[in-house]
Amino acid sequence: MKKFLNLTLITILLGISFSNAPKNEFPNTFIQKDVLEDIDSCILKTSHFIDLIESNKKIDFIENYKKLRSNYKKFETYIVFRYPVIDKAINGGPVPSFTKDVVILHKDEPTGLQVIEELINQEHVEKKAVKENLLTIHKNLNTLKQSITKLPILNWEILEANHMAITRMITLSLSGFDSPALLLSIQNSKTVLEKIQKDLLLFKAFTSKNYNWNNTIQLTHSTIQYLNNNNDFNNLNRYDLYRNYLLPLQKAIKQLHIDTGYEQYHETTTIKRSTGNGEHLFSENYLDPHYSMKGNNTSHNQDQIELGKTLFFDPILSKDNNFSCATCHNPSKAFTDGIDKSYSSNLKDKVKRNSPTLINSCYQNNFFTDLRSSDMNDQIMNVILSKDEFNTTPDELVLKLRKSEGYQTLFKKAYYVYDTPITIGTVKSSLELYVRSLINLNSKFDKNIRRETNSLTKEEIDGANLFLGKAACATCHFAPNFNGFVPPHYQDTEGEILGVLEEPNGNKIDNDKGMYERFKNSYPEAHYIEGMFKTSSIRNVELTKPYMHNGKYNTLEEVVDFYNHGGASGKGIELPQQTLAPDSLNLTNYEKKALVSFMKTLTDTVGTVVQPFALPKFGIDSLDNRVWGGLMY
Repeated sequence: MKKFLNLTLITILLGISFSNAPKNEFPNTFIQKDVLEDIDSCILKTSHFIDLIESNKKIDFIENYKKLRSNYKKFETYIVFRYPVIDKAINGGPVPSFTKDVVILHKDEPTGLQVIEELINQEHVEKKAVKENLLTIHKNLNTLKQSITKLPILNWEILEANHMAITRMITLSLSGFDSPALLLSIQNSKTVLEKIQKDLLLFKAFTSKNYNWNNTIQLTHSTIQYLNNNNDFNNLNRYDLYRNYLLPLQKAIKQLHIDTGYEQYHETTTIKRSTGNGEHLFSENYLDPHYSMKGNNTSHNQDQIELGKTLFFDPILSKDNNFSCATCHNPSKAFTDGIDKSYSSNLKDKVKRNSPTLINSCYQNNFFTDLRSSDMNDQIMNVILSKDEFNTTPDELVLKLRKSEGYQTLFKKAYYVYDTPITIGTVKSSLELYVRSLINLNSKFDKNIRRETNSLTKEEIDGANLFLGKAACATCHFAPNFNGFVPPHYQDTEGEILGVLEEPNGNKIDNDKGMYERFKNSYPEAHYIEGMFKTSSIRNVELTKPYMHNGKYNTLEEVVDFYNHGGASGKGIELPQQTLAPDSLNLTNYEKKALVSFMKTLTDTVGTVVQPFALPKFGIDSLDNRVWGGLMY
């Protein structure tokens, strides 16, 4: 009864707030005004903070910071959606990022609120550094004000932005990524939710009678109340919060958008984006599997995928006809090979790194463990040319395939508009389309978080909450693919410097320099990326041992221990550029066990395990006797 009265009261209060709004004015009129007023307020708070520092008087840095941060959260939703670059300058992560050219790296030093948070959390505050970051924020706030004044926020943007805000809340705010030092995530999330609640109600007059407003109001109100009643960062039951509150609210926002009839993103521009039309973050179609696909063949057919599958398991692609994609990516092992480092094309020596899973590998924007390729098509070409892999040339490969009547038929069927269907372009395209079809998002965890079933054990739920919160795993392994694909726009793939050891119990860092290997000759000063590797997905991690880029960690327990002690720096090994926090997580034995139990709930290979099938014939004994999958399969 009390809950009902609270809900009724908030509905009445919100109704009164907008009862004076002219019926012919659209929601964006009021939201535009609110956003500009909040920006002005934020500018004033920033100026006041700067003045306090310049006065050289004793000031409460944390209190002033909290006020400024809370103010920004009131309009952050719309800045994140429309101006992600400016948002990054105001509230980006506190570690350097980079943009890369062919051979040159451009280092971008972090700025903004998160940097200030780390500075003021030190014993001795560097006032000059705090002031410099405040000046950067002040400048960007003024830029925002000018831009939004000239280009008002549109109604469809408001709905899209609020839907995206829930994704950001789950992946960046409540994970602790957003406020790693002061852990302001819960109160900041409440501020965002209160604004969502206020702004969504402006759309009530533009919906049909069938839209369930009571459900939306109840969800926003009960979610805010949940956070009010559970304000301990480490003990917050994120699994319950996401499953029963935030994901249903995100779904309700999507339904509201559809019901109003306002444009959706794909109806306003031809520019691709990574997020699809999923109802919420864990919907199977939330991310677009073809987002990072380059070239013109984004419109494809099933025959091209089937051709790609045939090519994937055919050693004909390699120079000696004994080495296929499946040699290193066996579907029975979630498309890995189960050894520390994969064998090279001579089937004797090994390559430098462990073989990663290909399942859900479409959900990233950089490929190879060292992030050296931003294009899966380019990655495939690298494999074709590499002396350690296919060790051939495009011309040799194409001429070989053209000798097979079977392949001529398959290519002609798949690429029927081409005069010459067998080209290196169609080979790469088919392989990429097959790999992008390897999507599995129906694990035990997915089905539970989507409320399709209720089968997680207490230990698995505890592990999920540790992963999503206290253990800070989700600050690098972002949902929904639990890899380095950065939310909420999912346009970049992150790498981290962990200080992976040569042996789990050793005290020496592995000598592989990762991303730095590519740039060390042309850009030797880029030591800040020395030892950087892509943040891989932990989906199907139960099946992909051994772990880490060097394949030296044989169990998930060893991996958890590595993170628990804070990587190399946490063990007292000097690594100044380490991006993993060196502080111990202080996990108990039960918590470590729970984390492993949770990770195993992300196993799902249904439909990807492929049985041997007949390979196309050449009419040449030496070629027709080749082994399906390659000699090492």
